[in-house]
Amino acid sequence: MSDSHLEFEGISASNPLGFLAALGTLTVCSRYYSEARISWKAFSGSYRPILYGCGDDKDYFLIVLYDALKPLPTTAFDIDDKLPFSADLFVQTLQEIQNNCSADNRRIADLLSAFGSEVIKEKEIFESTQFRMVRSGDSDGKGLTAYAKKIHNEVQLIDLDRTLFKTWDYRDECSSFRWDPLEDQRYALRWHDPSSQSSKKSGLHTMRGANALAIESLTLFPTIPTVKGLSTTGFIESGRKTYFSWPIWEAQLNIECIRSIMALSEMHGDKPNKRYLQQMGISQVFRCERIAPNKYYKNFSPSYSV
Repeated sequence: MSDSHLEFEGISASNPLGFLAALGTLTVCSRYYSEARISWKAFSGSYRPILYGCGDDKDYFLIVLYDALKPLPTTAFDIDDKLPFSADLFVQTLQEIQNNCSADNRRIADLLSAFGSEVIKEKEIFESTQFRMVRSGDSDGKGLTAYAKKIHNEVQLIDLDRTLFKTWDYRDECSSFRWDPLEDQRYALRWHDPSSQSSKKSGLHTMRGANALAIESLTLFPTIPTVKGLSTTGFIESGRKTYFSWPIWEAQLNIECIRSIMALSEMHGDKPNKRYLQQMGISQVFRCERIAPNKYYKNFSPSYSV
């Protein structure tokens, strides 16, 4: 097992978009590098991801990552511009995808599983993931799926470099999933009303590369129907509030190990048992609230350590 590694200095573990981008990077790399693993280390003022098993040549790695990311099919995003959409269409698509799904080729099926569940629906529209922070359909009739396809098609190699290895500059005026707490820009502090303006016109700045990588991490966050409604991996409701929690670990974990620990129930208590989590190699748990500044959009609040 190789000890070669790359340090992603651009990503901070305390930023949910950064955490998701790190997982998305590993998800994409794991299809090319069988020994791809991630750990987290405190340096440059934050926990930051270390990628193992993918060499130590940054420039070559970026080319491999870009060449692995760009050809990925947008099938899951092509179904409908909105999310959620018709439950019947969702079931039909799931059945079609099932015929071509295998242990080595499950990305589209996993993305659909992350979108929501047809078991829970209202007015024949299935209930969608807690990661849907944007409107089901904006003034142009577009939602998370249309944004995902646009971001995927527009991302460039330099965007990945700026996301992983540079301090985030937030200079991209483009669609986003509102997974970065800095994107919580209230009406009173904005020149335009974001509910009626495109991202470019409203002045919403984000990191295109981070969003392009983060959407790939949804394969690790399936939704599950429960007696209380739809549950999204990583989220818990407490009272009238909804929280997203994520772990930081020091061991070198592959994608399958990470898939398991993201579902650990111990992370979601008011006071997680730190000793128990440390025995599993989890050194830190971050949490943020899923807030609703207005009726159109959701955002993550700044995170805190629990």
